[in-house]
Amino acid sequence: MASGGYRPAMGVDQYLATEVATQGTPGVRKELQVGTDFPIVCETCLGPNPYVRMIKVRFGEKLCKVSNVPMQSFRWKAGPGGRFKETIVCREVAVEKNICQACLTDMTFGVPVGVRDALLRSGGAGADGGGYVEALSNANQAHYYNQRRAEIDAGGTSVGAASRLEPSRELLQLARRIEGANKKSVGTAFRNLPKICSFWMAGTCTRVLKGTCPFRPCCGIFKFPELARNHREECAALVADLTANGAAKAMATTPDRTRQLINEAISVNKEEAIRNRAAGRDDSATYYASKQKEVKQLEKPKDPSCTTLWVGRVTQGAFTERDFVDAFYSFGQIRGVRIAGASAFVEFEDRAAAEAAADATYRNLVVKGESLPVDWAKPRGESRGAIAAANAPLPPPK
Repeated sequence: MASGGYRPAMGVDQYLATEVATQGTPGVRKELQVGTDFPIVCETCLGPNPYVRMIKVRFGEKLCKVSNVPMQSFRWKAGPGGRFKETIVCREVAVEKNICQACLTDMTFGVPVGVRDALLRSGGAGADGGGYVEALSNANQAHYYNQRRAEIDAGGTSVGAASRLEPSRELLQLARRIEGANKKSVGTAFRNLPKICSFWMAGTCTRVLKGTCPFRPCCGIFKFPELARNHREECAALVADLTANGAAKAMATTPDRTRQLINEAISVNKEEAIRNRAAGRDDSATYYASKQKEVKQLEKPKDPSCTTLWVGRVTQGAFTERDFVDAFYSFGQIRGVRIAGASAFVEFEDRAAAEAAADATYRNLVVKGESLPVDWAKPRGESRGAIAAANAPLPPPK
């Protein structure tokens, strides 16, 4: 298990060697091959339905968006509220870069390719040697990926250098945050949402009046990843209007500014956007990388005698003192652990051990599969009970 309680998902190379991929004999391929008989896709792209009807398209009808070579394409519906999705890169690209054939995120950690390459322990964020040297011309691409196809067909399970490097703490931390956010999300994942109705955007959709339009927001799904990241106020106002008045009425009342922002977000060169995403040059990689740099360490208390850490969101009966001893003992000798209400207090013998534990577990503590917040405990005189008692009115004189 990796540090911090996070267990990475199975990468492409591990899956290619399983009994499922080889029909009972690991390492020896028979008739069933991943990428040829079933796509290399992440669980999010498959959707919540455990029974997926996978449509296998005739080989060569689609070209890989990265290598421009004929590929085996697949198509499926990503859950009841999701849209039909398809693979957009060939098996060789997915194996080489350890990515999902549909959304192009890393199969092991679920993060964008650019973030993974920057945070792998091959040089850290900002290193120039963590990515890939791309074959740009059609001839070079065809030659390179033909070699990769022959290697995979011959039984080789090796993938690109990214999957063989040791992940950094920052990568594991970001992967756990994304995994936790996906578990808390309700409904259809952003990447599986139906497409925006162009007629609704123009104010001329007639199927929304009949309730037969399968696109957003006519179908009743009021999620807008096109606005959620950079234009939160406009997104919240649009969702409120749709919730209160419905898609039919909101079609006439949506501000032109909001329509323009959505059109700008979807009016991009899709072919170029796919290549940038596979190479780690997309906006998502930049966004997550900048967010990761914003993560700061806890401010150390001025009192050098303070050696106690506070842990929040402690569900009563779900955790014991022993659980927190096991989570913190590696940082130094623990004087004691106390659970009070929804909080736990871990006291160390010396300040150095407490500081090491605080730096390592801030936004990075997982106990029994639950992500718990960590902070320095306040002195007893600054507790909520003491403050409330100090501010309480004095009793009337006798």
